[in-house]
Amino acid sequence: MTAARCLAALVAAAALAGCGEGEPRAVAPSPGAEEVGRLSIFVVNYPLQYFAERIGGEAVEVVFPAPANVDPASWAPDPETVAAYQGADLILLNGAGYAGWVQRVSLPQSRLVDTSGGFRDQFIPLEENVTHSHGPDGAHSHRGFAFTTWLDPGLATLQAQAVRDAFAKARPDQEAAFQQGFETLEADLRHLDQRLSAAAEAIGDAPLLFSHPVYQYLVHRYGLNGRSVHWEPDQPPTEAMWRELEALIADHAAEWMVWEGEPIDATVERLEAMGIGSLVYAPCASAPREGDFLSVMLANAAALDHSIR
Repeated sequence: MTAARCLAALVAAAALAGCGEGEPRAVAPSPGAEEVGRLSIFVVNYPLQYFAERIGGEAVEVVFPAPANVDPASWAPDPETVAAYQGADLILLNGAGYAGWVQRVSLPQSRLVDTSGGFRDQFIPLEENVTHSHGPDGAHSHRGFAFTTWLDPGLATLQAQAVRDAFAKARPDQEAAFQQGFETLEADLRHLDQRLSAAAEAIGDAPLLFSHPVYQYLVHRYGLNGRSVHWEPDQPPTEAMWRELEALIADHAAEWMVWEGEPIDATVERLEAMGIGSLVYAPCASAPREGDFLSVMLANAAALDHSIR
């Protein structure tokens, strides 16, 4: 078994089928939410669902209605689901241009919570506008700012703070419980940051390849020497893409490519022939089939750590 295949086996639990496949999610809170006075919370991605559930506990009913087999960043809800969002007590947004459908529908402004609004000065501009295919969502473009802010645990903590503050404003009598939930989440994110910092320190300035340009905040936080291509884990690269990679590694001699999900065997084997191993670092915008946000992120950190051994 090759080194890359060993690593793929090691981190398979972190990104089983790319952090989220299965049936579409329910679009409305359970009837019990209203009966017990819980806050109805709708979110635009899984990290916000996880933060909200950790902070709110039994006081909130959190709904993330995007189907599990699509990218929530490019997904657009149908009218029925938009109506469900409109009926929520709070709508948690990621900000930084994430979930563009929010700009095309009418949502109650007083209930919107832009969880990254407090650190707009730390947004990372995208270097170029690129239109390409990304899974079942078809062709789309990346423009404006990088939006996977939660991949920086420090920024994720600020997003969690925004969630805590919104909950406390809506239910002042439960502020202490929300603070307690936040503090336990904050401690977990701090531990994740320590794990990633240690791995990054060991990696140093060694070149890395990223299969997709979604890791900007991770790269920035830990000073990684990364370059991105536009490859999908479940699609074979074209010959033109292989030639572009060969040109890239001529001056960026990376030994590892970091993938959003498990790459297909043929791609792994051809990369191995070029001296490049494959590891999975799942962004986890959608819910994983096993584990949760924290367990996936810790497995991601372990994958990075393994790459230096």
